[in-house]
Amino acid sequence: MIKDIKHLNHKSAAIILNYCDLGIAYRCNLRCKMCYFWKDSPLNESNVVSIQEWMQILEEVSMLRRSGDFMINFSGAGEPFLREGFLDLIRYGRKLKLKMQVTSNGYAIDGKMALEIADSGLKFLCLSLDSLNSKTHDYLRGMEGSHTKVLNAIENMALFSKKIKIGINTVISRLNLKEIPDLVEWVQNNEKISYMNFQAVAQPFSYTGHQDERWFEAQEHRFLWPDDEELINKVMDKLIKFKGKECKVVDSTAQFNAFRRYFLSPLTFIKQNRCNLAKADILNIDPPGNISICQFVGIIGNVKTGQRLGEILSSKNVDQHKDEIIKCSRNCHLVVSCYFQDEEN
Repeated sequence: MIKDIKHLNHKSAAIILNYCDLGIAYRCNLRCKMCYFWKDSPLNESNVVSIQEWMQILEEVSMLRRSGDFMINFSGAGEPFLREGFLDLIRYGRKLKLKMQVTSNGYAIDGKMALEIADSGLKFLCLSLDSLNSKTHDYLRGMEGSHTKVLNAIENMALFSKKIKIGINTVISRLNLKEIPDLVEWVQNNEKISYMNFQAVAQPFSYTGHQDERWFEAQEHRFLWPDDEELINKVMDKLIKFKGKECKVVDSTAQFNAFRRYFLSPLTFIKQNRCNLAKADILNIDPPGNISICQFVGIIGNVKTGQRLGEILSSKNVDQHKDEIIKCSRNCHLVVSCYFQDEEN
């Protein structure tokens, strides 16, 4: 298939990629409190990008990547390891010499799955863990036993592969805020875990709900929002103190200070330079194939239309998309968490 895309090169595309988030997953085995995709997803195997189409996308992405730290993250509206054929896609990506990470809840990673993951050649596996307290984690993830499952996943992966780097992703919310420092200590002392990153809780993802800057004030969401000023400051100060040469937490002190400002004053824009996504070399492709830099301002195109990715990224739609990002005045969670950019230095 690669011979079909030789026309793609760095000069022909408006975006040269440094990071890609590919939405391979469209169904989930958990019922997370901070995500509603499991409630209202219209997706099924007939209306999402097929594994064969994803392989074509990997080929095209490999032609548009920057050298060095280019990374593909497989995520989506659910759990990647529920997708049949997903590990074939990982194997194909390894043939293309792509650096890939999978974000997973760990629930499906038993011994058999861990062995298959190890054999696929995956290099980075980031597992969702919100607390050392099983009751807290299970409640936030909406499934009893999910805490045990993710801890077992860590053990299984460590048993079958010494090459895969295991990471932890934690969503900071009102329910686990006071437990965060203990979780970081545990990660620091666990030789099986290589890295850790945080996200600040945001409006639950949904296909049907509209974006609302005051979402945290709604009765159904209020339980997620940290509102104890003293505790917020105490925890953020502790996280900053953890930073050092041997710290596994990848978030910067600037980001923890951004979390602090976000929690204490969520309606005040916490960054001086507004959104940096218009200048970022990133790309998102969701499960139905919609392409965006920021999904909140619209889509650039769709990979299922038959048009090549390079052609889509060379179109005027990209410039229009970036213009909309620049104009955007929303104080969204992407600025705080996923695509944070330091401004303190």
